[in-house]
Amino acid sequence: MTPGMEIDVRTKEGRIKIQHVDKFTRRYIWDGHVKEFTHQPRAKRWLGSLGMYRPYGDGSMHAVLEEGQQHFESIADAHVWLAKQEKFMDYVWNSDGLVVGWKQQSRAEDGYLALSVEVWQIFIRGAKAALRNGASNKALQVSSPITP
Repeated sequence: MTPGMEIDVRTKEGRIKIQHVDKFTRRYIWDGHVKEFTHQPRAKRWLGSLGMYRPYGDGSMHAVLEEGQQHFESIADAHVWLAKQEKFMDYVWNSDGLVVGWKQQSRAEDGYLALSVEVWQIFIRGAKAALRNGASNKALQVSSPITP
């Protein structure tokens, strides 16, 4: 994400907004919650991506947060990967190859919340992907501040 960027996503799970706060910090707004988390950069590739992540919450909730790039040889390979990912949570993507998936869960016994969010930019042979098949530019909108 770039400075001032906001991603507004609607999936079967509901709506979530992800805002760029600084290089490694994101603000997540969903279902009456507002949380800021600082991520860690990945030193080594994990499941193909360097990017950044946060594998823990803040004491009031558990969070597993990912942001990075996924690289493929073809659009078909990207769609195979997406189909595998959708077994874990609901994903949406836009025609620019930006993919976001998220879900929240709470423990029945105490309501302790867990949030999972993944933000991926898809690349095909080093170039930003044009994912037309299944893309929803209405369900995944990106905004950035207007610069003079």
